[in-house]
This record gives sequence, structure tokens and C-alpha cells, in this order.
Amino acid sequence: MGWQMVETQEQQRELTLNDRCDSCGAAARVVATLLNGELLFCGHHARRFGQSLVLKSVNVYDPEGELNLVQ
Repeated sequence: MGWQMVETQEQQRELTLNDRCDSCGAAARVVATLLNGELLFCGHHARRFGQSLVLKSVNVYDPEGELNLVQ
């Protein structure tokens, strides 16, 4: 099985109080966009899964710098 090129378009969006962590329901601070959808995480879970999120995501939206990613 070979590599398949996937075109992505970075989407910046504002997180609202209605956006909740998929792990615990707290306010979302990070959005990880995967090939089949997106996952939202609070600061705690974003840091807990941070390395895996960066490796498996097409894009990680981290406006508050929870993961200390270099922009």
C-alpha cells in the first residue's frame, strides 16, 4: 500500500463555551483535526495526549499554546 496525498486547508475557528472536551466535557481549548473529523480537548487532556495528537492529526488548532507548539 502506497502513500496517498491528502490536501488540507487550515481552518482557524474561534472556540466557544459550547465547544466541550471529548474526553471529559470541560471547556475545549484545543482542536485536533484528523482525516475523518475533529476532536476537541480541554487543556489537561490536550497536554496528556499532546504528542499523539501532533503525530496523528492533520492540523492542531491551539490558540492558547496549551501544547507549546512552535507557530
